[in-house]
Amino acid sequence: GAAPMPHRGADYPFALRQASDIDLKRALAKAAAELIEPGESVFIDNGTTALAVAEELSGKGLTGMAASLHSAAALASKPGNQVVVPGGLIDHDDLAFTSAGAAEAVAAMRFDTAIIGTCAANPDVGLTVAGWGDAQVKRAAFASAQRVLLVSTADKFNHTAAHRFASIADLDAIVTTRNAPPGVTAEAHIAGVSVIEVDDAGADELDAAESPA
Repeated sequence: GAAPMPHRGADYPFALRQASDIDLKRALAKAAAELIEPGESVFIDNGTTALAVAEELSGKGLTGMAASLHSAAALASKPGNQVVVPGGLIDHDDLAFTSAGAAEAVAAMRFDTAIIGTCAANPDVGLTVAGWGDAQVKRAAFASAQRVLLVSTADKFNHTAAHRFASIADLDAIVTTRNAPPGVTAEAHIAGVSVIEVDDAGADELDAAESPA
């Protein structure tokens, strides 16, 4: 059935997002997971694409802090990972930790890699999300990580949301699809951000475009 179009800054229900682009998100998640080595300390963001990455990382031998109960359960679904959650209140719909206490817990950690998702990533505006608390948790993850990977479907680069937490140039790498807007790839290359492109039909074939640091 038809669903109403959300206004700027609004969030889709988690179940609706989880049911969309399933194969594509799995392909993106596989590409992102291949960049993570056993033994790393990893932050896994909330959201459905980050959840797909968490599923790929289950049993890999990581220390993982998950920003949602969904991602925490996925990371812990097989033996091998040490899984930490920030604690505090959780959001009703997506079971995400977005309180001030969660941001403090993230800031107290040190991560080799942060896997970040976003509501929108328009290159002219930056990385934005619908919730203020979510933006604070993401900022803390950026500050605490040696490397930050944005894992995103191409449609996010055409949208904006209310709360900005970073720019494209703040990233170390973007994992997206070959149909991402050319402006995104161009800005990433200028900023020295690596772009890893997955076939937009959801195939496993990867094309890594590495930019000079």
